[in-house]
Amino acid sequence: MTGFLVLFSMAACKKWVDNTPQPLQVDESKVFSTEQGFRETLNGVYLQMGAETLYGKEMTMGVLSLAGRNFDVVNANTATKLHYQAATYNFTALEMTTYTAKLWNKMYATIANLNNLLDNIERRKALFTGQNYNTFKGEVLALRAYLHFDLLRMFSPIEAGAIGIPYVTAVNPGQVQSGTVGNTLDKCIADLTAAEALLSATDLTNIRMTKWGVKGLLARLYLYRSDKVKAAENALAVINSNNFALTVSSNADLFFAKESLFKLQIFANNYFAYFRSIFGAPSLIGLAATSQVAIYGTANTDYRKSFIDVNTGNALGTPILPKKFNATAANSFPMLRLSEQYYILAECANDVATGLNYLNQVRAARNLSAPLTTVNVPDAAALTTEITNEYRKEFIGEGQMFFYYKRKNTAFTALPFALPIAANPSYTFVRPE
Repeated sequence: MTGFLVLFSMAACKKWVDNTPQPLQVDESKVFSTEQGFRETLNGVYLQMGAETLYGKEMTMGVLSLAGRNFDVVNANTATKLHYQAATYNFTALEMTTYTAKLWNKMYATIANLNNLLDNIERRKALFTGQNYNTFKGEVLALRAYLHFDLLRMFSPIEAGAIGIPYVTAVNPGQVQSGTVGNTLDKCIADLTAAEALLSATDLTNIRMTKWGVKGLLARLYLYRSDKVKAAENALAVINSNNFALTVSSNADLFFAKESLFKLQIFANNYFAYFRSIFGAPSLIGLAATSQVAIYGTANTDYRKSFIDVNTGNALGTPILPKKFNATAANSFPMLRLSEQYYILAECANDVATGLNYLNQVRAARNLSAPLTTVNVPDAAALTTEITNEYRKEFIGEGQMFFYYKRKNTAFTALPFALPIAANPSYTFVRPE
């Protein structure tokens, strides 16, 4: 990868990001002398996001999936200490605090590279042809919001008045104070709103952030903020665009990649090593056959039940390499999916029947022909239970359930599976000092 030369190391403390070193000394006049140089540098940021510490492993199938209670076979003697502590919510354990400090620094280093790109985009605006200035700037703003939002969801409580995170928008920011959670969300929304205005509605690629990825992220963010009106507005815009459709008649790809609004490409060799280190020997983290039935039911109609493929394992519940990750082209990981937009609309619905309609559209695409009705889902509480069930089925191994349980303030005793819980569990990661 040429052009990815500007790397930052950010020193962070609990309430601010400070003393940011200067970027490495490189000849930016050459790196940013062409549009191709900008694209290669931005591609480098995507690769940075796919690192093992970040979305390539731990923020998807690893730590966040363990904390999201996606798996019930987590043996303290075989799983890594990091993964076991994540599964038991012992976020103050040394293994967890070491990891979260690394995560914090890597995320802010990636944000620093985005800010450097933005700075150069503005200074070299005349270089761009056609709509490329708008495309590059919009894409970078959207990624900056995406990363800050995930940092907020991991390192801050959910309450609007609680301490947020530093929202860094400059190459050399000096001291950046943490505002409140509400302030941080406002800044994410500001970046996303600016990005949406810049990006084209006709750009339907999903291997980078586009207008439709922005809309999907806004729907996720507004729901996190409990603004159901704006969450539904953005989710409905994605669905009603008719640019994306639910996959039908296939269980070959359990990421349902064609439904991705935004997916992250990860080097194949790294990707396979990452998931084998979790599900293969010696860790042998997995989902027992009995738990698989508890989640998906006794029938084999639901495509998603193929997460554990009977052709590659046995019926005794021994952890095996899940089909979801073992697919040939599975080294592109979904970051925003169409199905989530339907689930958001179900949660934002004013009545149970409307909510079930959105759930049933996804269920039908997953080969569940019998729709849920108000007879068996009679009230809002029952609808919430069904939404939770669908999230568990759909996003297993993707890191989203941790954020769902946090947003719903789920009691730790109500989390799935009979795994131990630490003495003082929390949905908030420990910030580096």
